[in-house]
Amino acid sequence: MMKAFLFISCVALASAQLEYGFCDGSAEPASIDMATVDPFPVVLATGETVSLSVQLTLNEPIPVGAQVSLKIKKEGIIPIPFPCIEVEGLHLGSCDYDGDHLLEIGADALCPTYFPEGQECMLPLNPGVYGAGEPLVITFPEIPALIAELLATGTYYAQATITLADGTEMACIYIRVELVAE
Repeated sequence: MMKAFLFISCVALASAQLEYGFCDGSAEPASIDMATVDPFPVVLATGETVSLSVQLTLNEPIPVGAQVSLKIKKEGIIPIPFPCIEVEGLHLGSCDYDGDHLLEIGADALCPTYFPEGQECMLPLNPGVYGAGEPLVITFPEIPALIAELLATGTYYAQATITLADGTEMACIYIRVELVAE
């Protein structure tokens, strides 16, 4: 379940091509050097696997106290917001997250493999190259019916806004991904 959460969070930090970038008007304290998802569209079903490759070059530190506000919507004639839900003690979807808490949740999958040498798996995140190397391969566990119903086939847009402890916006990134639920 944890790797599925990480994948959704990352997707929630990708049509036949993954679409991603900084939101209009956002500061760009990093570069998104590369992001790929295989297969694409992502097949969301119990036992399916997905490979995620991302490389970011962080040019400014992300300080202690940083928060991430994630907003996800299913695109269509009428966009449908994806709510914040709790599944097995984890908050998934359009939620607000503490930066250190996200790193704690993802530590087993991310640290130290996808972190620069000497960077602890906690804030502050110092400048450097994050990601790259071998793709993170995620096998979806049993997907609860509630999640499967909410994540029906479609194109999803996710926007992650990073705010500092004083409430100022550090950056905003988006990703658009296509899901196929089976």
